[in-house]
Amino acid sequence: MSRLCIHSLGGFCTLAMPCGLLTGGALTAGFIARDRFDNEKMRTAAALYTTIQLTKAHPETTGSVNCIEITNVSFQTLGGRLRYIQEGKGRMCGRLHLRWAPKAHDLIDNALTEFSKHEKPKGCENCAVQTLKKTVSAAGMREEDTVLAAGLAGGVGLLGNVCGTLAAGVFAISVNHYQGQTNNKRDSKIRGALQEISGHGRKDSGTQLRLAFKGQFGSELCNQIIQREFQSIVDHSEFIEQGGCKDVIDFTAEWVEQYLS
Repeated sequence: MSRLCIHSLGGFCTLAMPCGLLTGGALTAGFIARDRFDNEKMRTAAALYTTIQLTKAHPETTGSVNCIEITNVSFQTLGGRLRYIQEGKGRMCGRLHLRWAPKAHDLIDNALTEFSKHEKPKGCENCAVQTLKKTVSAAGMREEDTVLAAGLAGGVGLLGNVCGTLAAGVFAISVNHYQGQTNNKRDSKIRGALQEISGHGRKDSGTQLRLAFKGQFGSELCNQIIQREFQSIVDHSEFIEQGGCKDVIDFTAEWVEQYLS
């Protein structure tokens, strides 16, 4: 999971990008929800519900939900990536991870338990899940694993941050990328780390998708694209059911499929 998050960062660092600790928690919520609930609707709703709770708790540990506000560096430039290393930001993020991980683990467990006691939603259409469903074949994923991205919907836990469809597209590219790697020797990992620092290949994956997406829709942020904020899981589901973001979902899925073909 950590390697997938790192690869996504390699081409997906924007000024408003959510902290990788938060998005990692959202993906983890999807993993656990997949195993706890016996149908797709409940899994999807449970993962998104849990991510909403994570977004509320995350700033208590890190001070913000956005990466650049936590690290005070931008990963979009080589200078920013070098500053991250030189100024010991990696160690800072490591300390935050040690504080966040056990808290997130307990929060996910409690939120999923709490969700199971609530009245279940009648529907749970989800922009991120729909995007992954359209790319499962190209990405080499199983359809039941599309719930992993459910928490990214509505700009990560309905925050209105980076579009859940765009995030799901980057995730699909990342899954495909790491499934294609068969050499796990240490030297290949070192080369991978150096490529992340230098930005090698960034135009070939997440960055290229991000730029194409922004060129098409004018923004990467959910609340700017749809000009509103989602008030609840039901609100988001009804919006998607009524055709909201269909153009965004279709554009991202088609781009990913073409890129991976």
